[in-house]
Amino acid sequence: MKNILCIFFYLILVYCNPLTANELGIIPKPVNQTELPGKFFIKNNCEITAKSSNKQIIKLAGYLKDEFSKKTGRELKIKSGKTSNGILLVLNPSSVKETDGYDLVINENQVTLTGNNLQGIFYGIQTLKMILSKDNGLYFPCCKIKDFPRYPHRGFMLDASRHFQSVDFVKRVIDMMASLKLNVFHWHLIDDEGWRIESKKYPKLNETGSYLDSLNAKERNGYYTQKEIKDILQYAKERYIKVIPEIEMPGHSNAVMKSYPELLCPTNEGGNTYCAGNEKSYEFLKNAVSEILDLFKPEIIHVGGDERPKGVWEKCSECKEMIINKKLANEDMLQNYFMREICNFINSKGVKTFAWAENIKDGVPNNQIVEGWHPGESWDAARRGYYTVNADNIYTYFDYPSYPRNDKPDWMPVLNLEKTYSFNPTPDSLNENEKKYVIGSECALWTELVLMNDVQYNLFPRILAFSECVWSSPEKNYEYFLKRVKKVKPYFNSMGFEYEKGAW
Repeated sequence: MKNILCIFFYLILVYCNPLTANELGIIPKPVNQTELPGKFFIKNNCEITAKSSNKQIIKLAGYLKDEFSKKTGRELKIKSGKTSNGILLVLNPSSVKETDGYDLVINENQVTLTGNNLQGIFYGIQTLKMILSKDNGLYFPCCKIKDFPRYPHRGFMLDASRHFQSVDFVKRVIDMMASLKLNVFHWHLIDDEGWRIESKKYPKLNETGSYLDSLNAKERNGYYTQKEIKDILQYAKERYIKVIPEIEMPGHSNAVMKSYPELLCPTNEGGNTYCAGNEKSYEFLKNAVSEILDLFKPEIIHVGGDERPKGVWEKCSECKEMIINKKLANEDMLQNYFMREICNFINSKGVKTFAWAENIKDGVPNNQIVEGWHPGESWDAARRGYYTVNADNIYTYFDYPSYPRNDKPDWMPVLNLEKTYSFNPTPDSLNENEKKYVIGSECALWTELVLMNDVQYNLFPRILAFSECVWSSPEKNYEYFLKRVKKVKPYFNSMGFEYEKGAW
């Protein structure tokens, strides 16, 4: 019992970090914040009040209550109407006009959190969680904050194909994202190394494609059941995070080809690429995608589209025949035809597509968002009038080392904290009309060399810098940022995420 109490009080001390004047320590940095004298102490009669009968606001009050209890052991009451001695949650788009924005006013008598919408209230709750402090009692520092996101798309991509992560770990990642006000979980579930979605239409995808490595290989085998995926989707939805599943085509498909080798070009035995001249490839993908759409019910699905091995289709008689029959110029145009066929099918289901920038000079499928990962690709897309997510790898790929290391491939550049912080997803070189096509950014963790327990060290503290790049105004102050990085460290430690040592 004594040990349990010690752990409990340690968590309170770690999570509730005492604040000094002018140090709210919020990441990502709010648009405007003013520190005020005084503290709002959370007394035994403190209540959370939803100033509305809206069930979703009451649900958010319940979320705040649960989070507060989980971190402090204290139980707050919830009620509807007005409050004079507690935390008031208000939905008022007339007062807070910025989409997903919130205003937070804390004085010694009351906390008032006003949101433009439900997401805005949720983001304000994340700020409250981060500034909760302990010094002769639990309190919130008095302040005024006005805050809203810079971009609508603020994403993190986790690769579950190369190394496979548990359901509990994925949920922990989602909680971390929510704390940083990231709102898109790009889930890379299919690649050469494994197919990670339970398929009832094509069982070999799991029997073979989910178990490509030796059975004793650590975190290299497995898949998520449809029940587990639905559980994760609901968990993300409750935290206002959109899940975008990624499948791969036409390349990066070794897991599929090992399971159904008849989809390979006859001249590409052992390859990883669909035969674009084989109608069975289109039939398989439409059926497999339909199953994934029925499961995820997404607004958007990522269809891959990059790094097709060159020369494979040129050697295939079926692909060459397709090029002739469709009057295409070359295999690059065959890929455009291939992607349009699948993407148009997806569009017919009411779902948009998202794809890596590849040969966009010859056009992209209707309603497709272009994800640029090489420098300049998103700028090119914006200039062509395509909506784009700028995931420039030299700023956003967190499998890259944060300092020179011998255990990383020579081709990987060093990506330290300061470089990540310097990232501007929308460069000044774009004109005002072009800038509107850059809808945000994503940071990515490819896991060829990253086990589940090492994810935290690859992300932290760099993902803190990234969150400011996509939420906060573009003005930079690295020294001020570093102070806040140190300030929030106990907060993220309490969530189970450690910073990489010696990397910042």
